Amino acid sequence: MCRYVDVLPDPGRALSQLFTYRVPEALLASVGIGAQVLVPFGKRAVVGVVAGLRKETDRTELKDVEAVLEDAPALPEEALALARWMAQHYLCELGEALRPFLAEGMTYRIGRRFRITGEPIPPSVRKHADAGPLVRCLETAESEVGLPSLRRIVRGPGLYRGLRLLKSRNLVVERATLLPPRARARQVRVVEPAVGPEEIERYCKHTARRAPARAACLRAAAGEGPLRPAELASRAGVSVSAVQGAVKAGLLRERWTPVRRMPWGSARPEATAPPTLTPEQEEAVEAIGGAVDAGRADSFLLYGVTASGKTEVFLRALERVLMQGRQGIVLMPEISLTAQAVSIYRARFGDRVAILHSALSLGERWDEWQRIRTGEAAVVIGARSAVFAPAPSLGLIVVDEEHESSYKQEQAPRYHARDVALKRGELSGCPVVMASATPALESFYDAQRGRHHLLRLPTRVEERPLPRVRVVDLRGAGKRTPILSTPLRQAIAQRLRDGEQVILFLNRRGFATFLLCPVCGQSLRCPDCGVALKYHRDSRQVRCHHCGLAENAPDVCARCGGREIRLSGFGTERVERELTRVFPQARPGRMDRDTTARRGAHLRIVGRFRDAETNILIGTQMVAKGFDFPGVTLVGVISADTSLNLPDFRASERTFQLLTQVSGRSGRGAKEGEVIVQTYRPDDYSVQAAAEQDYEAFYHQEIAARRELNYPPFSRLVNLVVSGDEEREVAHRAEMLAEALTAAGAGRGVEVLGPAPAPIARLRRRHRWHVLLRGPAGEVQATAREALDKLGDREKSGLVVDVDPVSLM
Repeated sequence: MCRYVDVLPDPGRALSQLFTYRVPEALLASVGIGAQVLVPFGKRAVVGVVAGLRKETDRTELKDVEAVLEDAPALPEEALALARWMAQHYLCELGEALRPFLAEGMTYRIGRRFRITGEPIPPSVRKHADAGPLVRCLETAESEVGLPSLRRIVRGPGLYRGLRLLKSRNLVVERATLLPPRARARQVRVVEPAVGPEEIERYCKHTARRAPARAACLRAAAGEGPLRPAELASRAGVSVSAVQGAVKAGLLRERWTPVRRMPWGSARPEATAPPTLTPEQEEAVEAIGGAVDAGRADSFLLYGVTASGKTEVFLRALERVLMQGRQGIVLMPEISLTAQAVSIYRARFGDRVAILHSALSLGERWDEWQRIRTGEAAVVIGARSAVFAPAPSLGLIVVDEEHESSYKQEQAPRYHARDVALKRGELSGCPVVMASATPALESFYDAQRGRHHLLRLPTRVEERPLPRVRVVDLRGAGKRTPILSTPLRQAIAQRLRDGEQVILFLNRRGFATFLLCPVCGQSLRCPDCGVALKYHRDSRQVRCHHCGLAENAPDVCARCGGREIRLSGFGTERVERELTRVFPQARPGRMDRDTTARRGAHLRIVGRFRDAETNILIGTQMVAKGFDFPGVTLVGVISADTSLNLPDFRASERTFQLLTQVSGRSGRGAKEGEVIVQTYRPDDYSVQAAAEQDYEAFYHQEIAARRELNYPPFSRLVNLVVSGDEEREVAHRAEMLAEALTAAGAGRGVEVLGPAPAPIARLRRRHRWHVLLRGPAGEVQATAREALDKLGDREKSGLVVDVDPVSLM
């Protein structure tokens, strides 16, 4: 019997350790890993999560668990070990590392409510900038006022300053209340017969003429399970009031029943016969299946060209997992891909498929979380956060398109889902499959060294050829280079005549990339970030793509009053306009962050293109990832140079991956595909290798450059970014940080690069400097940890620590 528990109090806070509590006798039977408990913490009670059980402890003067709360989402068995690894590897607090395991809206909370004590309010307090508005609000309130309401009166730190002042003078009283989870099971009211079949028959026989509506309700209800009143009324051909009348007469009874919300809708895709596997697919399935059957924590890199049937390999491996009564997780890099994937997986596995991603409502996420936790759902599909799904019997993890940078979380904990998946597989004793046509250099390097089993799918299914790739050299095209070159225009025209589909790719959204006054040379820049504002013609706004600032586009120059504002550069919005001008008969659709902001927009855009309602899809990198459109026979890359010109050591790799992946959308059906790539740098090796669709040629050239410069995979990186309001202070703190890192890294083979202004030197009004650590795995984390331990809270304020960064921007 475990009489002690290790608890993470207040999961919303970034605490670095667990705290041990004693479990009273009455609560012993109800405490388990993942349970939510009410515990004393300091001078207040907080909600905590049980992360460990103990039979004994050498600690004395322990506090008791006050209550075990219901409806607690269970943590997977390996959650604590995985969170400890994340905290150590990504240099975050344990509380931050455990946070992704606790689904949003599913934890109890402590609410804070305030009321006036009745003591006289001094005039100085009434005039106080922060406390005064709070006093006026609390005096006029008929009862206690909650903290969310007070936040609308005084925003930011001023709210807490005002409350501290009022509490210090005994002018307000605070009361804590326990608030239930925001997400709950959905309950609906249903009706069902309150009498048996014989009584129903007798009633209908003798009273059908006097009360035909009630008799119809009984007949309809007798042949079905519980129905909602409106649904029963529709089936019986009566009004809802007639149903209510039958309830009042005691013929029907009402009750509440839980109903599952279905993020994908109720229609199940039609099942199709599995295709015949190629010899290479069979070899891959057997290798992965062998690890599944043996319960080995093996890792595989499935390197296969686009349209080589990687998904079918996943499906066959998951069949083996389900035969053993276990569960599988399939990670996708984009929410937009999950709809296509859910359709494929549900056609094979039916309602045993669950979906997890950030676009779900709290209620939908609650339902899916519970289905996974109880084992009702055996296959989990989702974006990066799905790697934390509460699957109690994990048998396989798949990381599809494993090279994608979107698997890296941008907020704490700054984890990479691929690496977390590998660690979770190790802890769970299950294999992990990483798959890509363009593997990350680190993954392919590790596979070459034997860390992962390398599986190859070198050809497309059904012996379909890879698309022909043509590189169009834009050099020498003059000052006004056309958006659509002559070869691309001719190819689009041919596809439109033949009734085929086209994808146009440009990794830049908006209409124009900057606005310039030709009179004084002033360009319009974000006042908070210092970067050029982008013009969006649909909304006639200029926007900052970093902080989200949006303003009406100016008609005159703010500096000189000039009335001729010139638009320069172009994005997907401008490409769409040019396309409709050149090809008025085309039916274009656009897929970028602007057009997919609303819920369900991904599905609508993809659905219209799949159903050929649109025949040209223009998009950013969203369209380059994993989509299977059999009607697409042409892909046009408007500018291959967008990512190539970034100040990042991964720029060539990203360019090669994007070009190869978007090229792979062409020719996936019966007709051969073509790709036209427009570029000012046709001789660059990343463009050349992408045109030849030769990953290994690119790999050998890029890995040689990485080895020479000692960049990953030959080292590990930690990027430390210091930010603040005053640039001089930020620069000084960055210098102090660099000195501490240099001292801590002595003798460890760790290089300290910087400090220097970050590539984006100002973001959301905060100046940014960074220091980059480069060195052996483990040593860079140890160096950073030792240096941070020696710095004070002031020096660490506004500091971001990013281990294994995918971007240095």
